[in-house]
Amino acid sequence: MLGSSSQRIGVVRSYPRKSQIIREDDPADHVYEVVSGTVCTCKMLREGRRQIAGFYFAGDIFGLESAKKHSVAVEAITNAQVRICKKRALTALASSNLEVADRLLALTTRELARKQDHLLLLLSTTAEERIIRFLIDMVQRGSPREDNLINLPMARRDIADYVGLTLETVSRVLWDFERRGAIEISGRHSIVLRNQFTNGRGERPAELFEGVKARRPQTEEELQEWLVSPEGKAATLFNLTSCLAGAREHGPDNRRMD
Repeated sequence: MLGSSSQRIGVVRSYPRKSQIIREDDPADHVYEVVSGTVCTCKMLREGRRQIAGFYFAGDIFGLESAKKHSVAVEAITNAQVRICKKRALTALASSNLEVADRLLALTTRELARKQDHLLLLLSTTAEERIIRFLIDMVQRGSPREDNLINLPMARRDIADYVGLTLETVSRVLWDFERRGAIEISGRHSIVLRNQFTNGRGERPAELFEGVKARRPQTEEELQEWLVSPEGKAATLFNLTSCLAGAREHGPDNRRMD
């Protein structure tokens, strides 16, 4: 992600699945780039529950915060290779290389946006809405194949710790989505999206809006704002119209982990 320049100042290390890359309160004097595999940032809460703060895939950067110590730990979700660069060396490189400086700024901005999205996910009212937001994020970051299959390298427990739900609730919601025809569960680490356009439905945006909201959009501006919202993205990306409507009918899910 930082280009060939980072390769000259960094070293690549391998980490087996479930191993710890960074411990909480370790000195924050390095920046890390995922070369291969998947890692996560996480924190153990007082009640003994793990909260995953983010997933990082090949090309993603973590450790950009300016704090002196890491506030979260980092674990390998799968076997992973990570390039480790000293912050001081990277800062010096950025001061003399405008391209690297621009990339660092873009990466920092993207990381802040992801943290905001994760906060909004945790504030979602129902379990269904949390899982939908998670799936949207995975779709946008994972670029589904032509057969609409998207890989989920993390385990169900990892997903539960990310969305703030129990393992049982995550499994129930995913199976319910499959029953409704929104997704197909393909093994333990992948799902197939039931994209409405590939299924021959191909509704126009206004029809999608009406299918979820049970009314027509009042203005074109309202329609456009809805299309870029998590709800609109879900309805556009895959056949989740019935799931979105069902989430509202069922109301808040009391089985979430508070």
